[in-house]
Amino acid sequence: MFRNLRWTAFLALLVAGAAACSDNGTGPSGGDFDPQATEQATENLQARLNSDSDILVSLGLAADGLAQAGAVSMVMPVEPGRAPVPMSAQVLRGYASAGVSAEPVFPSNLLGVTFEWSFDLGRYEPTARAGAPADGVRFILYAIDPLTRQPAEPLNEVGFLDLTDEGDAAATRLGIYAESGGTPLVDYFIEASYALLSDQDFSVTASAEGYVSDGSEQLDFLLEETATFLGSTGTIGLDVSYWLSLAGEDVSVSLEIGGEFDFSGENPVDAATARLTIQNGSDTAVFNMTLASDNTLDGVITYNGAPAILIGGTEADPVFTRADGEPLASEDVAALLQLFNLLDDVFEIAENLFQPFGGIGV
Repeated sequence: MFRNLRWTAFLALLVAGAAACSDNGTGPSGGDFDPQATEQATENLQARLNSDSDILVSLGLAADGLAQAGAVSMVMPVEPGRAPVPMSAQVLRGYASAGVSAEPVFPSNLLGVTFEWSFDLGRYEPTARAGAPADGVRFILYAIDPLTRQPAEPLNEVGFLDLTDEGDAAATRLGIYAESGGTPLVDYFIEASYALLSDQDFSVTASAEGYVSDGSEQLDFLLEETATFLGSTGTIGLDVSYWLSLAGEDVSVSLEIGGEFDFSGENPVDAATARLTIQNGSDTAVFNMTLASDNTLDGVITYNGAPAILIGGTEADPVFTRADGEPLASEDVAALLQLFNLLDDVFEIAENLFQPFGGIGV
């Protein structure tokens, strides 16, 4: 499972985790944990995270359109066979020494430009159509063909997506807003900031906050990733924190990951740990898991602070056993697997939400 995670959402950073705590609180017994009830409580949230909605598809198509227009991101230069790196130390040191402010999000020739879909090109292209914001670009939204995952033919306009430069001298910030028929569907921002820590070390932080909606359900989120590049050791320290919740529902999911990696070898991940917290009203279930370099899992699920379920096996075949030694029903195991899959769901939605930043120069 961990190898299927989008360890890289916006920054394309391979991630390992911070040490997961073993909550040994004095609350209710872990035997009170009901996997099926917890899975049912998160059912709507899981469905929203798994939704390949038209607006998320459009975010990806817009990112591709920006890249094709020549606004290719400086954040993630990629070389075959190497891990993507968010901006080189040399570039960042040059910025710091020259006192240069954060770069504009868009090149000047794209400001105020509207992108429309071209069937001939199979992508969005810049046009002379008016209406785009002066500090950004606009993409016309269309009904999406469920088979091709591209605008259906003939084109049926359903709204627009505006990407605007909201940055300042200290940080690069992209505003994302979309609406259809006067109804807001997307309203959030993505921000990237850089800090020079020493002659060889620097950090990059990316965050996203706001909501995305399909017109009926609204997903609120707060995402943050920080990568610290240690030139002296050739390693990268990573900290990731995601929080997501459906508006109007007293259920939320948060994921915390952190660690240090060496990308010089074939297997940069020695061990990875993740802490997935599911808040259902006043009840809290926490998955604390460690993935070793041989893909074996070791962890515990606590319920309101007490150990409830032990986790073993491998990433591809996790094994769950009750902490009190009692057998698990097959329905409980199925529910636990669904909850375990939340890690992949959280990374996938984060990857989708960071998509618009992939085609711009930051």
